Amino acid sequence: MTAYFSSSIKTFCHITPDEVSARLHAKYAADGFSSQYTTQTEAWNNTIPRLQEEFRALMREHPTASSWRVLLEYPLYRLRRRIDVLVLTPAALVVVELKVGESEFRSTDRRQVEEYALDLRDFHASSSGVSIVPLLWCTGASTTTYAPTTKPGDVAEVGLVGKTGVARIIGQIGLSQPVISYEINEWETGQYRPVPTVVDAATTLFAGHGVREIAQADATNLDASANRVVEIIKETQRNRSRSLIFLAGVPGSGKTLAGLQVVHNAVESGVEDRGDIVYLSGNTPLVVVLREALARDEAGRRKARGERGQLAEARNSVRTRIQHIIDFLREYLTSDDGSAPHEHVIVFDEAQRAWDEDYGKKKFGRPSSEPRLLLEIMGRHPDWCSIVALVGGGQEINAGENGIAEWGKALRELGADVLKSWSVYGPPNFVEGSEATAKLGAGSLSGVGSVKVDRDLELTVPLRSFRSPLLSQWVAAVLDGDAPSAAGLAEHLGDYPILVVRSLDCARNWLKDAARGERRFGLVASSGARRLRADGLGVTLNATDGSAIAQWYLNGRGDVRSSFALEVPANEYTTQGLELDFVGLCWGGDLVWDGDCWQYRQFRGNDWASVNGDRQRFVANSYRVLMTRGREGLVIWVPEGSEEDPTREPENLDWTARFLVSCGAKQCLEGDA
Repeated sequence: MTAYFSSSIKTFCHITPDEVSARLHAKYAADGFSSQYTTQTEAWNNTIPRLQEEFRALMREHPTASSWRVLLEYPLYRLRRRIDVLVLTPAALVVVELKVGESEFRSTDRRQVEEYALDLRDFHASSSGVSIVPLLWCTGASTTTYAPTTKPGDVAEVGLVGKTGVARIIGQIGLSQPVISYEINEWETGQYRPVPTVVDAATTLFAGHGVREIAQADATNLDASANRVVEIIKETQRNRSRSLIFLAGVPGSGKTLAGLQVVHNAVESGVEDRGDIVYLSGNTPLVVVLREALARDEAGRRKARGERGQLAEARNSVRTRIQHIIDFLREYLTSDDGSAPHEHVIVFDEAQRAWDEDYGKKKFGRPSSEPRLLLEIMGRHPDWCSIVALVGGGQEINAGENGIAEWGKALRELGADVLKSWSVYGPPNFVEGSEATAKLGAGSLSGVGSVKVDRDLELTVPLRSFRSPLLSQWVAAVLDGDAPSAAGLAEHLGDYPILVVRSLDCARNWLKDAARGERRFGLVASSGARRLRADGLGVTLNATDGSAIAQWYLNGRGDVRSSFALEVPANEYTTQGLELDFVGLCWGGDLVWDGDCWQYRQFRGNDWASVNGDRQRFVANSYRVLMTRGREGLVIWVPEGSEEDPTREPENLDWTARFLVSCGAKQCLEGDA
């Protein structure tokens, strides 16, 4: 990944502003933007001479600075933005956000430049261990505030620079900071390996970029899996046959991203040229957030290009690629002629949560499971079709969600003549079952045209918690009641903090302090944690309120409807498939430790009642979902309870907090947060 312009400071100061601008324009056009005169041109014309003036002053004061490097418009594909100015000094990277004519240091601009610095720290290989200093340079401001607060490998507090003094501060940073061993001239060749959120990934993919630009190098498994799925779809199309493709993965391994990449690759490679592929999900919050994020992004790009187009138009356009599974089924189950769907390919996310025939009868008046209905509808195509089922494990949270076994049952119910027209593809363990996929029963599918095992159809590396891929294993050990194993895993969680607090205010303060830049944070709680209302959390984010969900995940700081407000927690239904950077989990009375084992409960009437069987699994999986939503950190608030309230027994809550600490979570007292 290279900057639009890169040179030594000395060379930069000897080139005319027009030549620098011409180079920037060439790269700007090559990146897919208009090469005509734009507001960007005006910004460069104002910026370049001022930068050259400052750098000449820097070289006069510190001659050795002539060999330092200056990079202009350095792209960060995960953020879909570019760093204005990046200065590579022997001691630190200096990230500069330049606001020409601005006289006020706005908090949004501070967070923006801090986010740039954090992005380099977390995802740029050559920046590992290097001090990074973000500067906000407002050329109309009269004051300058900078104090060196960084240390090797960390990001400093944002320095505020007024109309004069940027050269002096950059010189101070480059010469006064402890010297870190990194090669200035080789820094640009370092790999940029971001781990995008599902929203970042979706907007970037649908804007025309590929997964290689936005996914970390360690996630080549994801890219290979998506490519393999598209190859199978092409084979199915050529052979005029039918294929059911299972792409499995551990929680947080990028299944949704892989599914979106399949849609993107299928379009790019010409598998479909008439809108023949669609991404489907039964996860209402995920569909709502992805649609709204894509629509906002598309509307923003149209505006930047000077095109007309309202947000409502953008919202309508994304519906053709991302649909709710219920809408898809309702359309084709209620058609009088039994016609085949327009799409030859469907990508069905969270296929392990497909509902059984009892729910099908209740929802559509037909005693058929969701897999059975999809196989029937797609099987109407006389030529070819493919179903791509994205499968996770340990995430069934509703009654009627029977996991991957429901798909095996649906296949066996097709009948011999139809069954032989289908080919089934999946990873090595999808036949016998495992933590990720459970008991498809493919071994008994003797009538299937073929069952093909493919190692590329399994995602094994968790990407969500990029600071510690062991998080899902730690959560599994905790929910299994295995404190020694959990404590052992906790020692290897690295930079992923897990804290236990007994005060909600303490949890809120920690989240605000931990989330620098534009990192998103929010509260989550189990839908069964009914007695949290006594502590002031009586309402959780409703899965049927699409507008509220979109605002919670996408709106910014200062908006009381957003997750940043820390007022309304999301639950397992409104977080599954989505993520935050830092999560505050509000522990409820539906899952408490009694000193020996977990107690699974449901609030009925005026008291808690124990649950058994599948209900225990649903409670555990609800917490599994909630505990794995955070990409960078987790704070768990366990309320203290009340001796006067039998529904909030302090003893059980105390046991729960102690057990989590014994699992390796760090206990944080209110004054420490």
